[in-house]
Amino acid sequence: MQGLQLTGYPATGTPPTIQQGANPTNISIPNTLMAAKTTTTASMQINLNSSDSLPSVNAFDASNADSYNKKGSVTVFDSQGNAHDMSVYFVKTGDNNWDVYTLDSSDPTGTANPATTLVFNANGVLTSDPTKDITTRRN
Repeated sequence: MQGLQLTGYPATGTPPTIQQGANPTNISIPNTLMAAKTTTTASMQINLNSSDSLPSVNAFDASNADSYNKKGSVTVFDSQGNAHDMSVYFVKTGDNNWDVYTLDSSDPTGTANPATTLVFNANGVLTSDPTKDITTRRN
């Protein structure tokens, strides 16, 4: 199957739109390296159960599952294009209040810092800033 070509319809404008009635053209994918780009934005969807109890261990410790209620992760990329799993921990601190901690999973000796607090009203609606910047760093 040699000699086949990858084709697609040309797009123009901003935002790009496919040209009506155009014929497919060859698509060229350059084999040059692209510059790495650090992750600047990520999002996650998670359900936090309002009936969860407070953790049995008061001081947050990423290595102790009894010190947090829920854990998730987001893949992020550093300035060299290396992937890192950023662990995100949710700790219930009171009625409708949750602290969020982040930690680079590739650094098990790192210290997680409380990144933000999520506050919900009695109906479960988030009342704190849902777009709060969360910064994580590698120790």
